[in-house]
Amino acid sequence: MKSEFLLKCLCAAAIAVGACFVGPAAAQAADPDESELLEHFEKVDVWHAPVDYSVRYNNQDVIVTREMVAQPAPQGELCYIRFDLIKGEGDYGYGFKPGAPRDAHWGFNVLKRGTVVDQLASQLKMHVIYFYTQGPKTEAAKAVCARKQAAPTPAAGNAHKGPWADLVTKARLIHGWPAAHSP
Repeated sequence: MKSEFLLKCLCAAAIAVGACFVGPAAAQAADPDESELLEHFEKVDVWHAPVDYSVRYNNQDVIVTREMVAQPAPQGELCYIRFDLIKGEGDYGYGFKPGAPRDAHWGFNVLKRGTVVDQLASQLKMHVIYFYTQGPKTEAAKAVCARKQAAPTPAAGNAHKGPWADLVTKARLIHGWPAAHSP
């Protein structure tokens, strides 16, 4: 009787632990972009960079151009950069510079607004997701990357408005999905 109870407890604990470790991996595999890329490539490696700025009337504008660096370097090629907006309020913009090549340089701006009386704030919070790919399965695999990046959507980097910084700052990418990411 005790051994059956102990066995059931151990099985329940094993299932709970398995759900904790396998659950997040299954959730990330459900990401539509990653799933589509896995149809065309052998391996997809995901990196991310968080962006979180809030600017009030008395603060200075935030205008940044970034070049992200992955260390250690991913083994695949950069396929697609996606901009996942979490919260945007007020006067902000993000993405690639209009008319510029869609390479590793992207930018964002969060601008102050309002007056001393109304004290409005602008806020931008997002995750920039980098998809690196290896082993194209077909000849058309590279075209999938180009099509996704050229899409006329904010997620593909087409939401930039306002000023652009000419000074490029380098920052480090973080390997894997963001902790709060839920596709």
